[in-house]
Amino acid sequence: MNSEDISNFFAQLSQMDFGPIIRFLAPTIVYYSSYSASEHVIVNYKLKKDSKISGVKTLSLPPEAIRKYDDIKEELVLKKQYGDSIMNFINVVKDNIPEINPAILANNIYLLKIKNKDFRLINYITNNNTAGQYNHDNNTIEVSKNNYKLTIYHELFHVISTIINEETGMIYCGFNQITKNNERIGEGINEGYTQYLTEKYFGKDNTLNSYVYEKRIAKVLEIIIGKERMQSLYFNANLSGLIDYLKIYSSEEEVYNFIHQLDFLNKHIYDKHLNHSSKELLISNFKDVNSFLVRLSLRKKIKDNPGQSLNSLVNLQSIMDILTLIPTSIKTKYYIFNTSDEEQLKKDFSSVLTESNNVDNKKIELVTIKR
Repeated sequence: MNSEDISNFFAQLSQMDFGPIIRFLAPTIVYYSSYSASEHVIVNYKLKKDSKISGVKTLSLPPEAIRKYDDIKEELVLKKQYGDSIMNFINVVKDNIPEINPAILANNIYLLKIKNKDFRLINYITNNNTAGQYNHDNNTIEVSKNNYKLTIYHELFHVISTIINEETGMIYCGFNQITKNNERIGEGINEGYTQYLTEKYFGKDNTLNSYVYEKRIAKVLEIIIGKERMQSLYFNANLSGLIDYLKIYSSEEEVYNFIHQLDFLNKHIYDKHLNHSSKELLISNFKDVNSFLVRLSLRKKIKDNPGQSLNSLVNLQSIMDILTLIPTSIKTKYYIFNTSDEEQLKKDFSSVLTESNNVDNKKIELVTIKR
């Protein structure tokens, strides 16, 4: 593309009315959960490069270190509590997900313990809505007896994607890493992708309506990087591999900020008592996550298609599948967060185009979008 074409493209971009398109493509996300974290948003919470926990790693264990069973014996699984559900889960994932790690699956399923738990008191105290949980330390699922079928598949995905390094105490669960001091990174993307997989392979009717926002973001990320790669990284508990792949198209700082911002939102989306500054902080994080995904998608299209013209790659149509999923507003039980930022979207397009042409200090005048 020559300089005249670039100038023409910038002119077209500055005049484009993104507003109606975005509002049409991305409807409001509504959370029906009554969950509210007991702690409030920290008003001065800052996302800096040094806020990441140290040592995001890939745990590569030899097969003999984690494989205690070569295959699943149905009669042994059926002896477990809720064995029918566990066996159904195993059959579905083995038939539909070739990226699962069979050694992790066999080992963790055979050693799995399941307990019934009444969550009513703890939910009342914490104003939470927990109906099931997985304890990595002792490989135990706790479920509510009355609705275990709505939570057990989500928790089983955690089971078959978890590796523990007994020497360091580090827990690798899907895209989540937890140190022995309970420092965590990747919980937001991990819960979102776990819920996405649960609904994808077992249907929305067989699971609780949870992690709605995180699920949307995880689905967008899978579209960008590819289903097979995303599933392989998840089932091998390889957050480091995910970060390395995203760094092909974004800076390390951008990638870590994205992961930490999603963790932050996962922790505080449902908070009840938010002052103005706290709400603005959440909205800022929502917008930054959206912006990262738009820029990531555009950069990937340009880098992966070097022979195509930028006009055919950097346009709304090229990322339509992304824009239809990124929410423009999120409604919880207590608040509505407007996350639409049409001006930022135009800046994202412009910045990516500028990067791709190595144009330094290019001044781009962005016109106000008509309402």
